[in-house]
Amino acid sequence: MLAAVMLAETKFGRVRSDSHAGAQGPMQFMPATWRAYGMGGDVQDPRDAIMGAANYLRASGAPRDYRRALHAYNPSRAYVNAILLHARRMKRDPRAYYAYYNWQVFVLTTEGERRLTGPK
Repeated sequence: MLAAVMLAETKFGRVRSDSHAGAQGPMQFMPATWRAYGMGGDVQDPRDAIMGAANYLRASGAPRDYRRALHAYNPSRAYVNAILLHARRMKRDPRAYYAYYNWQVFVLTTEGERRLTGPK
């Protein structure tokens, strides 16, 4: 589940900018949420961010109710459905993680679209 969240949020940490709303780090925490659930870690550190996300999801109902916990993380039905779909695929076949990890990542900059990953 955490890998699926990190995929959606920052393409496994490869997109390193803050969100337009101010979310930060590889798991995209809002500052107040990070203060509450980040356990004193560094929001930019992947290990700390993953542990903070696990802490937040657990406090929000996981593993008993992943749908509820994910909705607390990002209140979008499409987001929740996408995370659950990706997590199921990775659980069913761990090779799916590698396939997701190797997806090309493009970002839109002031100079146009730029590829962060993938074949050149």
